[in-house]
Amino acid sequence: MNYNSCAMAINVSNSTWQNWIAWGKEGRLPYSKWYIAIQEAESSLFKECLTAVKLSMHLGDVKSAYFLLQNRFADQGFARNSQVNMKSQNENLNLNINATASGAENEKIRQAILLKLQPKGMYVHHIE
Repeated sequence: MNYNSCAMAINVSNSTWQNWIAWGKEGRLPYSKWYIAIQEAESSLFKECLTAVKLSMHLGDVKSAYFLLQNRFADQGFARNSQVNMKSQNENLNLNINATASGAENEKIRQAILLKLQPKGMYVHHIE
């Protein structure tokens, strides 16, 4: 559970919970013992989760390894980030279209426009 949920579970406000943590970090009794117990519980959970991820990795789940690298070793270059190539090429097309063209002529014009919009190497299906 996150700290807010823990506070709600024991019927105290989140601000009270945060005060207890601060006092525990300062070493004030009984909050310091309570804070140490929370840290031990979190460490135990972390160890269980890490063991499960490592087992999954050894069984061939590459996503588990990637998850571990992203979260544990983010500061060493494995952080989740996305790089977007911002280079683009714009082409303005001005087409003069006869509004009184027949259905066949309109289809021919539509196909010509679609051909220009398709990425290179893709096939455009012609509707007949």
